[in-house]
Amino acid sequence: MNIFYTPIENLKPKPNIRLINSLHKLGIYNLSQLLLYPPKKFINYNHFQTLVQIQNIPSGTPAVFEITIINKKQTRLRGRKLTLGEVTIQDSTGQFVITLFNQKLVFESLQVNSQYALSAIIKPESKSPLNNISFERILPNKTLLHSHRLVPIYPETAGISSKMLRYRIDLAIKQFPNLPENLPEWILKAANIPDINTTIRYLHYPQNASQIKQAKARLVFEEAFIMQLYIAKQKLVFQSKYAPAIITKTDNIQDFIDNLKFKLTNAQKKAIQEILEDISKPSPMNRLLEGDVGTGKTIVATIAMLNTYYSQYQSVLMAPTEILATQHFEGITKLTENVTNPPLIALITSKESRISTDKHLDSWTTIPKKDLLKKIAKGSVNIIIGTHSVIKEKLKYHNLALAIVDEQHRFGVKQRAELQNMISKADDKSPDTISHLLSMTATPIPRTLALSIYGDLDVSLLNEYPANRKPIKTKLVPPSKRKEAYNFIRKHIQSGRQAFVVCPKIEADETSDIKSVEETFLDLSQNIFPKLKIKMMHGKMKTTEKDNIIQAFKQKEFDILVATSVIEVGIDIPNASIMLIEGAERFGLAQLHQFRGRVGRGEYQSFCFLFETGDNEISMNQRLQAIEKANNGFELAEQDLAIRGAGQFIGSNQSGISDISMEALLNKEIIMQTKNIASQVLKQDITLNSYPELKTRLSHFEDNVHFE
Repeated sequence: MNIFYTPIENLKPKPNIRLINSLHKLGIYNLSQLLLYPPKKFINYNHFQTLVQIQNIPSGTPAVFEITIINKKQTRLRGRKLTLGEVTIQDSTGQFVITLFNQKLVFESLQVNSQYALSAIIKPESKSPLNNISFERILPNKTLLHSHRLVPIYPETAGISSKMLRYRIDLAIKQFPNLPENLPEWILKAANIPDINTTIRYLHYPQNASQIKQAKARLVFEEAFIMQLYIAKQKLVFQSKYAPAIITKTDNIQDFIDNLKFKLTNAQKKAIQEILEDISKPSPMNRLLEGDVGTGKTIVATIAMLNTYYSQYQSVLMAPTEILATQHFEGITKLTENVTNPPLIALITSKESRISTDKHLDSWTTIPKKDLLKKIAKGSVNIIIGTHSVIKEKLKYHNLALAIVDEQHRFGVKQRAELQNMISKADDKSPDTISHLLSMTATPIPRTLALSIYGDLDVSLLNEYPANRKPIKTKLVPPSKRKEAYNFIRKHIQSGRQAFVVCPKIEADETSDIKSVEETFLDLSQNIFPKLKIKMMHGKMKTTEKDNIIQAFKQKEFDILVATSVIEVGIDIPNASIMLIEGAERFGLAQLHQFRGRVGRGEYQSFCFLFETGDNEISMNQRLQAIEKANNGFELAEQDLAIRGAGQFIGSNQSGISDISMEALLNKEIIMQTKNIASQVLKQDITLNSYPELKTRLSHFEDNVHFE
């Protein structure tokens, strides 16, 4: 294994479990992610001062004092578990007393009569003129990490400070002083970027702004280059493969469309035409069906699978959750039940195996999994719907021709490829034959990002809503208007409707005023809606527990579901007409739009209330004002990208790409440069065997990156 991908658990000294969890929260799982973790800013702690000068230093100036600790004492505040430490320091100009409030570990680490570098931000007008204090002991031949230089300040999380990150990064560099270079020498020269070891030095120990700029340029280039290399390689691989040519059964498809209880939009008709045209060719389709919430992606996918069935081939649909897979199975079974000689449809998940039956027999029945696998292998099942179970080793298809991935951003690159390659597991199929691939997403992607991320795909857009769909009315609710909103919600629930309440987190946190699921559940059930039936759901619950709650909500057994973002996709409750979002400012526009899309799925007028935290009567939150005014997901996506930036828009923790590198995706010049170099590399060697380190880097990208 390339040492670059050494898990952080294997670094020396071995970090404890709390530190490991904190690093994971920052998206740091291996040595590479630690050493390339970009600082958000630098503070110049090269300004040496003396204690006598403190009152004359301009406010906000970073300063360093070389001092000796001459005395210290600590007292416990009466009746409380808090400590107060007083540390007397001295330099050649005088003495000064520093107060350490409830910093017991820092106090205990300081040694009397020892010399320290004391760094601080100066605020002479304050009662405590030294702020953001940091002590670092001065010893012979010791290089100082936290002062006497441009000191990096990193994005932090609970349990890990910039000081700790500097310490762990320094240890890692000493453990692995010479890392292998991922990029060939000629690429470094062509892009005018430093090698990897120089980049790490410039990133964490820069001597000037020029070195910081060079390190950032390397990070930006490499992430953009690896993405473009992946895209270009995928295109070449696709061009070398074959796929079954699925004949378009025009009469059958038109008959199905004519018997629908609703009319297709022009966007749906166009998408269907594009997909059927693609799959009729012997080269594999690789198309993205991108549709806003409620624009009807499922019916488009159903028609593609029906046409595949009419041409006597199998199709498979993979969904990210059991809830969504089950809803697809039940929905598509119902959509096709009136077709002459309807297809046999199967559901397969880790805990369920069902098969569609005659509509007079309740539409479906449970079947032992081993029997279902035999039916799929023999070809008697025409449409297979499921979770990751559809790519398990034991499952063999008879004549798979079309693979569909729903909410495709929830799956890794290799998982999608594995689904497409399931066709080759049939005994009579060549490894060069793969199925057609249709990826679906309900997350609208801005055009600029789509070109960078999905450059290997053809895209079909569903940007029209069904004519009978009522726009969801969205209202931003300041704290003073909450009671009024609650009264409105109570009235609608009493008329027979149901409501969702979404919270940003599961548990209460003393340091935050954001309401959790648990707090909100108790508040609503005990104080606000004591006469209504309320349940809560979150990601820590077992799948069976979540499924039971959703089914009970569907059956109208309770009125309000309080949940985390676990309900973002795959929940279809036509009777729910209210969406209340707590701490709305904590979510991105695209995610808020997904939440809003959980309502408005039935015949009733629906409403979305955005509850803010804080005391502002009038919201100045630009993003929330945007979603209040607009119902179009594509328009919101463009605004979200402009407001939050590429990294936060896609969700860098989920995507595996750092924020700083994500910004490259909006830089057309970088994209064009990396596309050109990626093309040159693949012309030389499409296998990348000539570049083993680069091949490993690309493989790691495929394993870990999800586009969202």
